[in-house]
Amino acid sequence: MAPFQMHFNDSVAACILLQSQAYWERLAKLGRSSHIEVSPADLRALLCRIPALPSEIPKDNIHIEGSSTWTNTSTVCFAKPQTINRKLPLRKRKPTICRISASTGFEKWDGHLNNGIALVTLGWAYILSVNLAERQKRTVSYTTQDEPPQTAQLLELKYATSAEKSWWKAILTQRWKIEGDIITPWTLSLENIGVDISSDICTAEIPPSSAQAASYLGRFCAAYDLGNQLSAALAAAMCIPLQGSLLPMKQSKIGLPKPAILQPSFNPGGQEFIPEDFRLIDYYLTLSLDTSTIACAMWSVFWAEGIPCNHVGAWFGPIAALLCPLIEKNDMKSLVQVLSFSKAAPFWAGSALLGHTSLVGRIKDYLNNGLVASSAWPDPTAAAWTGIPHSFLDDYTTQPCTSGSISRTDVWRLRREFNSEYEEDNFKYPLQHSWPPFGRMKEEDVELEIRKHISCRHHWEYLVWTWPTSTDAGFSPHGKIKTPEHSFVKMEPGCSSQNQVLVGENPSLNCIEASREATRAVFSWAKSQLEEGFKDVLMVEAEQGDGSESEESSISEESEVSFRSQSIPDELREEKRIRVSAWVDLSNKNTQ
Repeated sequence: MAPFQMHFNDSVAACILLQSQAYWERLAKLGRSSHIEVSPADLRALLCRIPALPSEIPKDNIHIEGSSTWTNTSTVCFAKPQTINRKLPLRKRKPTICRISASTGFEKWDGHLNNGIALVTLGWAYILSVNLAERQKRTVSYTTQDEPPQTAQLLELKYATSAEKSWWKAILTQRWKIEGDIITPWTLSLENIGVDISSDICTAEIPPSSAQAASYLGRFCAAYDLGNQLSAALAAAMCIPLQGSLLPMKQSKIGLPKPAILQPSFNPGGQEFIPEDFRLIDYYLTLSLDTSTIACAMWSVFWAEGIPCNHVGAWFGPIAALLCPLIEKNDMKSLVQVLSFSKAAPFWAGSALLGHTSLVGRIKDYLNNGLVASSAWPDPTAAAWTGIPHSFLDDYTTQPCTSGSISRTDVWRLRREFNSEYEEDNFKYPLQHSWPPFGRMKEEDVELEIRKHISCRHHWEYLVWTWPTSTDAGFSPHGKIKTPEHSFVKMEPGCSSQNQVLVGENPSLNCIEASREATRAVFSWAKSQLEEGFKDVLMVEAEQGDGSESEESSISEESEVSFRSQSIPDELREEKRIRVSAWVDLSNKNTQ
């Protein structure tokens, strides 16, 4: 049988589909009965090995570099420790456009009369930006104020000081700036938010520090009884840089829930209310700046251990049947509730609060066509930082060659681990998919560069992060990558034969295009070392448009035409062009 001529309605696919159906139906039932909860504990649980952002960063730095160190814990092979480099951007070209969303999904917040998500998100965006400016020794100042829109709701904030009101007024009109007109990853360009502060601003006043602003934010949430909106808004603010990374050549946009602020229920007087979340700002800054870590954590909810790339569609089908209707109806609240089972739930809530155009909008393209945002490509450092596995490259032990063969999954891992052994650069680049290749290879078909390691066991563990001037073992120095949310359990050969009709009669349950794209991406990464006959898996002619055909091609003409003409949104086509040119930069962070 030719390599790619795999029947998508065989017993393996049926088993995967049935398990996916049962798993996601259970999650849907749990999600419908739950509220949207984002607590300080939920955010803190994401930190695992995250390093703290340095307290001092050179003033003119537009990014900060570092590297993770990995050590092989196996006693069978004494491979040297390895490092993976990465850059965290400290600037962006244009501010993110911020407006009020037309969606009504989050206008009411569970159990609270007031909805201040939009205002609190703006406050967190200020705090994150100014805290970064403080580390770079840059000052912050107020700018000239425009007249508030005529339709704006005026808040009295009777409990607040003059300085506090001045800050809120500047926040809601975005009339503050960082020395040098620096645009941070959280800088916003506001359209009418619909709320203003009933107070004249004193332009001579100095804007508050990030710590003082955090106290103002805490006092506001206490006065208006906003409850867990404080942490939910922080998750939203932390997702703003990710939003900007999805289409780096365009100005990003977000849409926040319409504010609904009634009378305050509590007078905080002169008390300080430093949010618990602010005490971990050093770590949240790193997490927010590294968009790959957030994206990979979010995309981990769709990954299951043990499913090969050619059967991904069977796993995705029931997920798409459940989630795509919610996305089409723009029912972000129900979507977040379904995904609340995951450790990454705070980021799904935060991203959804930014509107339909966020990473949430990529779910359909991923489940139906296997198209992955480049920020969500497999990233072992991201998995170590959050403790959330999201690909076959995370927390594994390679198995030695037995009976003259080795799994292709382990071969792909070895190629990535020892990429420096190759003359070509292919294996320095990141893989584009989380799903492993299928099948096994003969020992003699493994290239000489890694053949000496096919009888070894390798288990790489994250050791430490190194900044230019310091090292950091992370928030939890001994944190480990957690067990995957779900693993595919292989059933007995005949267990699901009677259920194959599910796949055969209802092809919508099996997203075959996703399987095709995952397989193409996984084998394309290793195209310089593929066995004879496997190059047809790549469908190179479909990618290059040269029209060539192979006599040994295992894909039917009908399927080939279908693949070439599949509907791909313009923004994803643009991203595919961008990510090819970005491979060199991305390779620095994925060369373990």
